[in-house]
Amino acid sequence: MFHFKGEIITSKSWLNRALVMQHFNPTTQLTATADSDDVRSLQGALRDLSLSLHEFDLGLGGTSFRFFSFLVSRYQGEFLVKAHARLLARPQGELLLILKQLGVQAELRDDGLHLKSNGWLLDPRTSVQVAAEDSSQFISGLLLSAWNLDQELKVEVKKPLTSFAYLQMTISLLQKSGMKLQVTDTADSLQILIPAKQKASVLEIEPEPDVSSAFSLVASAVVNGDVEITNWNANSTQPDQIFLKLFTQMGISYQESLGQLKVQKQQTWRGVSANLNTSPDLFPVLAVLCALAEGESILSGAAHLRHKESDRIAKTAELLQLYGFRYEVLPDGMKIWGRSSTQSPQQPTVFNPEHDHRMAMAAAVLKLAGYSIQISTPEVVNKSYPTFWRDVELVV
Repeated sequence: MFHFKGEIITSKSWLNRALVMQHFNPTTQLTATADSDDVRSLQGALRDLSLSLHEFDLGLGGTSFRFFSFLVSRYQGEFLVKAHARLLARPQGELLLILKQLGVQAELRDDGLHLKSNGWLLDPRTSVQVAAEDSSQFISGLLLSAWNLDQELKVEVKKPLTSFAYLQMTISLLQKSGMKLQVTDTADSLQILIPAKQKASVLEIEPEPDVSSAFSLVASAVVNGDVEITNWNANSTQPDQIFLKLFTQMGISYQESLGQLKVQKQQTWRGVSANLNTSPDLFPVLAVLCALAEGESILSGAAHLRHKESDRIAKTAELLQLYGFRYEVLPDGMKIWGRSSTQSPQQPTVFNPEHDHRMAMAAAVLKLAGYSIQISTPEVVNKSYPTFWRDVELVV
């Protein structure tokens, strides 16, 4: 049984957004950093851009890649934004379509995104059309780089919107930083208007702890640990905060007070039915908790999981299959029969997370529950949570 008391790392989603905004207002102070690979790759690209370089490498960071592509397209010149092959294979067509509407020449090749730009060329008579069915990162990336424009920017985001809560987080952060944008919600779309010459007016942005990482940590505690997070933000705008409501439905007890969240090892818990459309990152770890629960669970609403660092639905099925848990793959998730394993927990197995940090953490929950599983590439957690193995006291 492991014990953890301390602060959770700064939110990767929050920090990536804040770094882009800081680029447009260098006087803004960020009182937090993160050692995760995604954040460091974005910091490196921003540093290289400040040195007038034209070639950048964003690694496996999907958010970093999309946010930076919009940012660098504000500049005149030819640029190459490189990334890992798995990331380039994920849906990026909407990025190209938006950039084209901004007057930017963009082509995705095997080595990365090639850009030729004269800055954004906006037509105030038309709206930039954005589809957010695959991801909200495209519209977030566009808005985050919409500071100090010569013309007003009008955007029409077509519904349905995937991971809408992350877009809300982006809008909230922009507003807190001084952007006066207008948002109109209609039946078919979201209309967004950003006036010209918007300048960031906030000198310091208060960081948020990473709720996604916190979930992996406290889910580990549910099976075999004792966790006290001392920098908890009960009012976080991060959509993964919904995990506390899911814990309540599952009969998992926790203590939440000012700045603190405590979770201890539980003896039993129930299955749950959950729509994860706005919080798909919960899926792999939550699926393992459901496999260890009493009763059936249905996790749905997250077809876009197939286009993450791995096909997370398929990889979660592979993980559960190692110990014979009963499950049914759904088009947008999975049905799981709890405590249905047909294999001995002592049966040694090896699991390859396929460059996916969330899958490695899901396998860790099984390991902490007493299953003899070996994770072939444990270092993949560096993408978001470099101290994860130390915090859950696992030697991998």
